[in-house]
Amino acid sequence: MAEKSEKQQYLLYQEILLFLSTVAVSAAAALVYGMTDMEAAGVAILAAAGAGGMVFTLEQGLENHTFFFDNEEHTERFTLIYLVSLLGSVIFPRLPQSGWPYLAVFVGLELFGSQALGLVGGCELLMIATLLSGEGNMLFFVYFVAGFAGCMVFSCIDKSFRVREPLLVALLIQAAVLFAWEIILAQGQISLQIFIIPAVNTFICFILLMVLLKILNYYALYIGQKILMEINDPAHELLGKLREFSEEEYDHALHTAYLCEKTAAGIGVEPQIARACGYYHRIGLLKGDNTWENMQGILKEYHFPKEVADILKEYAERDMEIRSKEVVILFFCDTIDSSLNYLFLKKLKTELNYQKIIDAIFKNKVESGMIDNSSISLRELHEMKNILTEEKLYHDFLR
Repeated sequence: MAEKSEKQQYLLYQEILLFLSTVAVSAAAALVYGMTDMEAAGVAILAAAGAGGMVFTLEQGLENHTFFFDNEEHTERFTLIYLVSLLGSVIFPRLPQSGWPYLAVFVGLELFGSQALGLVGGCELLMIATLLSGEGNMLFFVYFVAGFAGCMVFSCIDKSFRVREPLLVALLIQAAVLFAWEIILAQGQISLQIFIIPAVNTFICFILLMVLLKILNYYALYIGQKILMEINDPAHELLGKLREFSEEEYDHALHTAYLCEKTAAGIGVEPQIARACGYYHRIGLLKGDNTWENMQGILKEYHFPKEVADILKEYAERDMEIRSKEVVILFFCDTIDSSLNYLFLKKLKTELNYQKIIDAIFKNKVESGMIDNSSISLRELHEMKNILTEEKLYHDFLR
């Protein structure tokens, strides 16, 4: 509870910083741009309303777990990107109208937060810039279209990190709307010169997006994969502690991890995440009972990736519905290894019919309704059973 309270307090400080910075910077910029006190107050009030909506969206994203990658655990990333974008937004009015790199702002807020934060935060900062520039709704609409399109196409980004197509589409849409804007402003006096600033803006957005994607790739993917490799090492310190605690639990963790990895690979689920879950699904025993509260402290101490922690939480909190495929895999592999170990202890010299045993376990668990609401298909469930049954040599080895 203390850790949770500390995290909430840290988030509250960030939200206060975001809100106050937005209001103060917007009001100060309005005065610098020569607005009257009343006009500056109006800008500050509108900025406050936008910042309030953005903070509410941040809270909703955390509650509904809509953040990309592990950004939910590192909200300071979004805070930093937002503050930099806020400073940019009060500088942009000094640039030509077609030179505002708002595509990078919208997508940056999305990549380090959530899709909703990209849209809400981007619109709020765009509103501040248009208010400071004194331009009408048309300019806001032009950049909103480019930013909205950017958020939409980048919403499909995942761990495969295929960004070529979203990047190309987003840049083409921005270029198209900015070119159209310049043509409207030209009022029939069209020349190649009017397209220079939109082209430069699009190129700058390309550079900024590449930088943001590199940073995201490093923090959200590279470091996560590095930690995953470390915790999947059988010689990891935490597994050593489990072995000291109980040789039986350590052996069970190794066997469950092997079966999880094998099964996950067979049905197209990330095998390294499944393996880590197999290793540490009973790690809470080091603090007494294998409850999520006990597990959570250990996982945080060793900086476990969010994907692994989420799966172990779903597995440990048995009052929750089983939904993810990884939890189904862990559930069956854990049960099969525990059941076989029990039978080996009872019937050391008896030939066991592994297919019959595994069929019975699958039938019992399916009929119990525990996985009715999971995302696993009947085909994948059948494939799981085949994979685990075919591990006869491994099961014999465990004897």
